[in-house]
Amino acid sequence: MRIIHTADWHLGKMFYGDYLTGDQRAVLAEQFLPLLAEYKPDAVVLAGDVYDRSLPPVEAVELFDEVATKIVKDLGLPFFVIAGNHDSAQRLSFGSRLLETEKFYVAGDLRSLAGPVEMSDAFGPVDIVLLPFADPAKVRLYYNNPDVCDHESALIVLRNAQCPGLLPGRRSIAVAHAFVAGGTGSDSERPLSVGGSDSVSARIFAPFTYAALGHLHGPQQIGCPEVRYSGSLMKYSFSEAAQKKGVVLVDMDGEGQVETTFLPLAPKRDVRILTGFFDDLMAAPEDNADDYILLRLEDKEPVLDGMNRARKKYPHVLAMEMPRRQAAVTDSERTARLRSHTDEELFARFAAAMRPDASLTKAEGDLAREVWTEMEKEEGER
Repeated sequence: MRIIHTADWHLGKMFYGDYLTGDQRAVLAEQFLPLLAEYKPDAVVLAGDVYDRSLPPVEAVELFDEVATKIVKDLGLPFFVIAGNHDSAQRLSFGSRLLETEKFYVAGDLRSLAGPVEMSDAFGPVDIVLLPFADPAKVRLYYNNPDVCDHESALIVLRNAQCPGLLPGRRSIAVAHAFVAGGTGSDSERPLSVGGSDSVSARIFAPFTYAALGHLHGPQQIGCPEVRYSGSLMKYSFSEAAQKKGVVLVDMDGEGQVETTFLPLAPKRDVRILTGFFDDLMAAPEDNADDYILLRLEDKEPVLDGMNRARKKYPHVLAMEMPRRQAAVTDSERTARLRSHTDEELFARFAAAMRPDASLTKAEGDLAREVWTEMEKEEGER
């Protein structure tokens, strides 16, 4: 059995005020779908966070509809999708019973869950068990189980309800969206709960041959190759700048031995952090100036109009940090500094900062002095 495991598409994601839907469309159409055609999996698994929010933009819904249609109809592949904590389980589940006839399996709303989906290969059956994200309070109420008190107990109850007849030794794949203890997170992941523990133990997935996980955006395995996060489709925060993005190719033999291979995806714009002095960064050659950029400056003095100047070289610079910038002086210290310079000197320093490549010409200096003289004259007449 061969599957492609992906997760955390976050369609409709907004990154520093810009929608990434165009970038997401490009990576899905130009890399993800051709990858499916090349590796010919028996199924595709999307482990939650299809959308970035419960009410996604129309363009995001249209994109998912296009991609799902190409996977199921054009490529003829079964497609398994669960809701993540960013999705609306009810909205995502719309039409799920009808879609099953086309081998498009969507699990979100607890009321629509119907147990394992049986697939088969040359070696026999393989059960696909869908475990969508569900808040513990909803699980406690739906299953009328007062023992559900946190995410771990909720997932155990959901697991047991979804596969009551899971046979020992029979190959199975769990698809879940959870924070498994031991995993490494990033800034763009929304916490699963406010207060209390939102982590679950990897032992929950011990009955399964492979656990295809979603939620953590960095590709990683938890304890063993059989419990794995594929990571997100793209980089969604600068804390993910060093992460590799892609999907996981999972090959399972007849004995239930699993081999995983990470297949990288590269969007048209990378997310990068550039560190150095402002002038050095602006002078350095750059081959990928169209990437999403965070400038982490080593300058201690303020860089005047830094963002506008930086965008002349990097059109998509999104933020600028100055961790080494000197602490602000007090009002009295600032006043003392200003009074130690003449008005002409202050203006000259300002002009040099705003126009570092060209100092004031003699004519500009003479004009500035005329202005100061006129202003001083007007002040004296008041």
